[in-house]
Amino acid sequence: MRTHTPAWPMFDTDPALARLERDGAALLGKEAAVLVPTCTAANIAALLTHAEPGRAVVLEREAHILTSEGMGIRSLARLRPVTLTGIGGHLESAWVAEAVTINDAAVVCLENTNTRAGGTTITERETAELAAVAHEHGAKVHLDGARLANASVALGVPLATLAGPADTVSFSLNKGLSAPFGALLAGSTDTIRVAREHLKALGAGTLHKVGIFAAAGYIALGLIERLADDHRRAARLAELLRAGGLEVEPVETNIVFCHCPAGSEAVALRLAERGVLAFVRDESRLRFVTHRLIGDHEIEEAAAAVIASASVIAA
Repeated sequence: MRTHTPAWPMFDTDPALARLERDGAALLGKEAAVLVPTCTAANIAALLTHAEPGRAVVLEREAHILTSEGMGIRSLARLRPVTLTGIGGHLESAWVAEAVTINDAAVVCLENTNTRAGGTTITERETAELAAVAHEHGAKVHLDGARLANASVALGVPLATLAGPADTVSFSLNKGLSAPFGALLAGSTDTIRVAREHLKALGAGTLHKVGIFAAAGYIALGLIERLADDHRRAARLAELLRAGGLEVEPVETNIVFCHCPAGSEAVALRLAERGVLAFVRDESRLRFVTHRLIGDHEIEEAAAAVIASASVIAA
């Protein structure tokens, strides 16, 4: 009679899960990885692992961890954010050194790509310099790599190289990679062992029937190179919008920021009526993101709709 062992992450019994975590860790250049529901869960688990309550964490002022994750850095990890104003999402090593030293910071968080800066990439050299400064002053480094695959493709640099200097890295399996669920948190074997305990407390460490999600996540790892198509289409969308008289910020990956001086919300509502969805970034900017289900024809249609809608609102 064949017995059945529950497929829970804490028991490491599901073969699909074991394969995803093993190969995902290797892809990111780390010893171990754990599958979690979201990058938000991965980020907070990393912070809980690296820092005691009350310690300072240095981040770029518009980091996703600060702006879009329910401020778990304060409410759950009970850490003190120290913010730096980046230039297009980029930080200077001297700024980081000063912030870590003055605040006796326990962690420096980096983000690649930087979402709020428009999907800008952090190069291998920049990551290495910032991590070296953090480590020199006794701080750990966590890399929010939700879109690290986009950075890897755009820069032509392996994931392991970009993530290498960080002590831990979160990595989304959905977004451009198209999995329906999940992210990885990767680091040393000892670090991930401790992170698993924090994930249990967060309610993200005992996922039932997780092999279904792990199998989809493993397929997602094979879709990294196709992100180049998303980048090409984002660049094409930006080109068309500029040709239509709209101001568009520089595009590095699959995120396009378009300026709508007459009001971004009004333009977004009109676009929705035409079947084009956009994210209102602020009062005068819309964000568009390309992905696997957006083809060349949809780019042409979307550009025409945006130009027409912006013109009507501005009139």
